[in-house]
Amino acid sequence: MPIMNCMQYHEIYCISSYDVVLKYILIAIICISVFIIIGIVLSPKLGYQEPSIIKVDATISSIINNSHSTLIDDFMIWMSMYGREVVWSVVIVFMSIFAGWKGKKIALIIVISFLIIMPLNTLFKNFFERLRPPVETQELHILQESDFAYPSGHASIVTAGALTLMILFRREKELILSIILACEAALVCISRIYLGDHYLFDVIGGILFGAGISLLSISLSRYLDPILIRMRKSLKK
Repeated sequence: MPIMNCMQYHEIYCISSYDVVLKYILIAIICISVFIIIGIVLSPKLGYQEPSIIKVDATISSIINNSHSTLIDDFMIWMSMYGREVVWSVVIVFMSIFAGWKGKKIALIIVISFLIIMPLNTLFKNFFERLRPPVETQELHILQESDFAYPSGHASIVTAGALTLMILFRREKELILSIILACEAALVCISRIYLGDHYLFDVIGGILFGAGISLLSISLSRYLDPILIRMRKSLKK
């Protein structure tokens, strides 16, 4: 059942059926549910910690964190420091200016996802209260963050941005940019473990949370169309 006639409204992006919307919402619910379950299992205050999972998490994280190389240390530090705020701010500006009205809508969806993720991420961190890896495991001279670890805010943000682009910005040359930014998001996630700021499951939780919010934002994005259509008409006057 069509949601909107793309040609009639010169649609910048159109989810063609309710089936697609329901599929995205279902996947989003699954992602967020798994994210919450992992958080409960990892949380030291809720009383459901699973020692075997904690051990596996710490072991794999330690392997990644101890694989330092002077060839990539600076790169990983750069990805961690600038791969979220700087890179994705540039992406939003680029999409808003150079990718037409489709790009403006995608940029708006990304911004909405980020604005939802940021306060909820802090809320979940304080709810689960999982501590970050011990400071002594860090060999690099970087500032140790003092808030709780689960979920990784970096992973949540970059995953939401990358997934939005992979779903909505994938025609011909568009897909190249989307794939590049998906790889950038993956490197940011890895850098958080590499630098000792997060355990593996902190990052996995962030990925699940970011993906869930992104899919919900995309599912509801058709409600942005009347606003963007009015903006376009007003600019043409």
